[in-house]
Amino acid sequence: MKRNKIWMVACMVAASVNGLYGCDDDKDFSYNGNLDLNLLGLKQAREIWDGSQCNIKSVFDSDSVIVDFSYDLSLALYQNRKAEKDVVVGLTVDADTLTKATARADEGGIYAVYANAELLPADYYILSSDKMELSAGKSESDKVELIVYQADLTTLVNERKASANFVLPLKIKDSSSYTINDKTNTMMFFFTVTYVPEVIPSGPEYEPDTEGVPDDHTLTGGYKLLWHDEFNGIGIPNPDMWRFEEGFQRNEEDQWYQSDNARMNKGALVFTAKEERVKNPNYNAGATGGNAWKQTREYAEYTSSCIVAKGDYAFKYGRIEVRAKIPVEQGAWPAIWSTGNWYEWPLGGEIDILEFYKEKIHANLCWGGSARWSGTWNSKNYPITQFTSADSEWANKYHIWRMDWDEKYIRIYLDDFLLNETDLSTTVNKGDHGAGDGGYINPYSNDFNGFGQLMMLNLAIGGINGRPIQAKFPLEYCVDYVRIYQK
Repeated sequence: MKRNKIWMVACMVAASVNGLYGCDDDKDFSYNGNLDLNLLGLKQAREIWDGSQCNIKSVFDSDSVIVDFSYDLSLALYQNRKAEKDVVVGLTVDADTLTKATARADEGGIYAVYANAELLPADYYILSSDKMELSAGKSESDKVELIVYQADLTTLVNERKASANFVLPLKIKDSSSYTINDKTNTMMFFFTVTYVPEVIPSGPEYEPDTEGVPDDHTLTGGYKLLWHDEFNGIGIPNPDMWRFEEGFQRNEEDQWYQSDNARMNKGALVFTAKEERVKNPNYNAGATGGNAWKQTREYAEYTSSCIVAKGDYAFKYGRIEVRAKIPVEQGAWPAIWSTGNWYEWPLGGEIDILEFYKEKIHANLCWGGSARWSGTWNSKNYPITQFTSADSEWANKYHIWRMDWDEKYIRIYLDDFLLNETDLSTTVNKGDHGAGDGGYINPYSNDFNGFGQLMMLNLAIGGINGRPIQAKFPLEYCVDYVRIYQK
């Protein structure tokens, strides 16, 4: 949406051909009635000129409603006289004028508005033309539109976490005929943005549980704790329980996994995805085959972490509870999932208790399909708006993902809302198709001693399901605890 009216008229300094009015002590700001009738000027500047200044100021907070600023500029002769001949002038950003004004801000007076002023960056506005043309017989030129992107300015200020005073000095120059009025040849557009710190809500739903549960914890229904990790320490998660993945792994994801990006802090395991370049030590521009994407990338542009439970922590049947707070920006792909500790994928089964990508919450099961490395899926997904529309603070809160698993069903819940129910009589693999082992078994309902699932927690970026990457980095995925119970 464009804003077609000026928010506020305020005093600023106008430029002259010979220097900056108000920056040179010998300048006379008074109007003595002797301006040449042929003088050209910016019409808007002329209309608000008070004898020394002709400028526009817009003031807003960093949490204001976002509406782009739009201004129409035109060229005219003094006293609205019609031009007797064509005239063309240039329209330029006069950074030198701003530099002179900011150098004298400490003097106060008309310079006080330039305190901490900085030139509006070129990426934050657009001019429809750098020329203004007044045709013979007309009293006003065609409009030149200036659009200033408030949303981008607001984002910049919020990223800096500090207020800012942006100035765009626009000046007409190089007239093809007529003389330029040196008192109305420049407009100073001020955009003063006050940083409003984000109010961080408080309450138990926003914080990890820093106490945890004892090893003999039980739940109603005869569930006893099999193993758990409360992530209440400092540093990396328990190396006896978890291992880190390294490098490129799967799904053509864009992140490079490394152990540096996961740390326990204040009662939670925090996965941090960063936008940073990492050299790929396995780079091979000529690589071919299904995993060539891991080698043909010379660099990874993002880093993150993935942890996998070690073999002694495989589980089958029971109740799994994971409390977590997830990023919901486009490009983020947080997950709580597991794969079988025997057989190649997907013959050992895959359970996605949580996946988030492309603005949806996903809950899936996968087992062997009709070809090697091809899965049969039971997938359910829900738009994130189903949750955020009911609770605007949803993304800032911790939530409980739960799986109940017995010999007949796997049911996956989010805060007690049933996401996916799978009848395990339907989950028999459709052959090994050359894998050599695992065909025709049921990875979710069997009596194999020692066979089960290994838990994985990760924050992926991009990949076949996560692109395009539009998130603001860094991103954080916080896991409060993992608790696995059995009857």
